[in-house]
Amino acid sequence: MSAEVETEEAVTVDIGEWVERARADPAAYLERQATEVFLSALSMSEPYCEKIFLKGGILMGVVYQSVRQTADIDFTSTLEPHPHLADQIKEALSATLPRAAAELGYPDLICRVQSVRHRPRANSFADASFPALEIRIGYARRGSPQEERLSQGRATEVLYADISFREPVGAIQVVRFKDSEATIRAYSLCDLIAEKLRALLQQEVRNRYRRQDIYDIDVLLSHFPFDEDERARVHALLLEKSRARGLEPTAESLSEPEVIRRAKEEWDTLGLEIGEVPNFEDCFARVDEFYRSLPWGTEQ
Repeated sequence: MSAEVETEEAVTVDIGEWVERARADPAAYLERQATEVFLSALSMSEPYCEKIFLKGGILMGVVYQSVRQTADIDFTSTLEPHPHLADQIKEALSATLPRAAAELGYPDLICRVQSVRHRPRANSFADASFPALEIRIGYARRGSPQEERLSQGRATEVLYADISFREPVGAIQVVRFKDSEATIRAYSLCDLIAEKLRALLQQEVRNRYRRQDIYDIDVLLSHFPFDEDERARVHALLLEKSRARGLEPTAESLSEPEVIRRAKEEWDTLGLEIGEVPNFEDCFARVDEFYRSLPWGTEQ
């Protein structure tokens, strides 16, 4: 893991606008409200809030205004995993979730921690190379039929939040939520792209299909130009993240046939998340062009 995590300039985002974009779909609207409550509760949970960094699809939607809809909430943490960490995080969130809902103006929205699970199992969690915690946050409207199941720990509406440990992190940015005092930490733009490139390169090893990462990187590249220094930063982070997983990427790695095949698998199902689906070959070509433009040949 990186010895020190750099903090970039803070950004302010309108998470309320992200929530409102789902108003036409009652289920998605409630889910986004619960997500806002959860993120705000995390921001109140000392000292964990300063060591847990948002990444993935929710970061894409909230900070970078991606239209791709995703419910899973992904984090990386620089906390050292230990046997009592799951219980400590559960206790902290259980105390802050009700306060966050009240402060955000959602007094009728109940959010509760249903479980915190170790991956791998608890007795090997602390010694694993890349352990993770899966947090299940149940939510329900006060007075609804779902409230009783929520109180019993059997919620039907659930957010899933994954916290990964011992992953290299180059830099984070502080994200402030407009119209509230909530502040969270998140991957920097360079870290986000490097992480998604690493995930694409590791598809075969982990038996994954990461069509969303091609789409997400293409969206980011269309909004943010990368200068020479930033490309060098992405390259260095990609090497660090890949080597931590036993990979040694080259300029040709992204265009390997198996990487492309897996990234293209079920590409059309993106329509469920974004509506009109762009052409895969066009998206991939732009991402691969960026990938090849990284300073290959300067590796150490």
